[in-house]
Amino acid sequence: MNRHFLHSFSLLALSLIGTPALAGEFGNQCTNGLAQGAVVNTDCSIQTIFKGKTYCFSNQEGKDAFMANPDAMLRKANAFYETQAAPSPAKDKEVMQERGEISQDDAINQIKSAHCDLSNRDAGYLELDGMDLRHCNMQNTSFFGAYLRGADLSGANLEGAYLNLARLEKTNLSGANLKNASIFQAIFDKTNFKNANLENARMIGTLGNVDMSEAHITHGRFGLDIGNQPMGAMRFDAVGGNFADTDFEGADINRSNFQFANFRGANLRNTDLFRADLSKADLTGADISGANMKEAILDGTIMTKVSGLEAIDGYDIAKGKCVDCALPVASKSSAAQTATNSRCLLGHTLQGRTVQ
Repeated sequence: MNRHFLHSFSLLALSLIGTPALAGEFGNQCTNGLAQGAVVNTDCSIQTIFKGKTYCFSNQEGKDAFMANPDAMLRKANAFYETQAAPSPAKDKEVMQERGEISQDDAINQIKSAHCDLSNRDAGYLELDGMDLRHCNMQNTSFFGAYLRGADLSGANLEGAYLNLARLEKTNLSGANLKNASIFQAIFDKTNFKNANLENARMIGTLGNVDMSEAHITHGRFGLDIGNQPMGAMRFDAVGGNFADTDFEGADINRSNFQFANFRGANLRNTDLFRADLSKADLTGADISGANMKEAILDGTIMTKVSGLEAIDGYDIAKGKCVDCALPVASKSSAAQTATNSRCLLGHTLQGRTVQ
């Protein structure tokens, strides 16, 4: 069945019952969805006019969120919409490239060819389960909602690709180039990102015990955008994930869930780990110099031979009791403080008292 059939049928049905055709901004895409980094098409039956322009929403809750702070939401929606209109800023920000739609049959023919080129194409919702795409150029390709379960994309070029809502169960992305990619609320299960390049990539979702070891996530944007209140329940969740020897330098991974994760030898210099949950995680040999760990949860976190421990921003207000996390003692003048550090009690200090 044509992937746009249901959408077209819905529009026809609406016209028959007298629903007015509305022309909203962003091509009738949900303004709230765009602000969250997701493309959601609407019929614009739920809409509002702000400063003379019509904005569409997929539900009333999205409209209410917009009305609470329209200027802030529009800034985020415009920023994300522009990345879809001109999704290859690394090469030429002046060039506006549109993704041309490709059919299921044409995509299969490309994949079967020796010089597979899916770059700058809209492959949304295509069924590509179990296929070998290693030889394909998928730069700036949209796989929105596509089925890539068990597919082999190892070592492939997916720079700037759009994988929002894609099915990525058991997908092999090891060694793939995912620089500047968007992977928002995809469906993960044993997805392999080992040694992948995720520099400046945007990723939100529940990854579970994902393998992201030796990956390059410098300046990655995996943290929660708390200013986007409708996203409150969405975050990077990788309980038991493997991040051994991964390079996170300068990445935003605030409020992420890394319980029981393996960060042995990882580079976490200058990362934003605000309110991140690192309970029972293993950071043995990691470098956390300059990291922001204000209100981080370090209950049972193993920090043996961690570099930069004394430079952690907000160390004194992190939560929990970590292992091998004693700070260097500046002087022996305060026996009480030395004892506190040696026990790794990271409670809140209030008027000279330690509050657990």
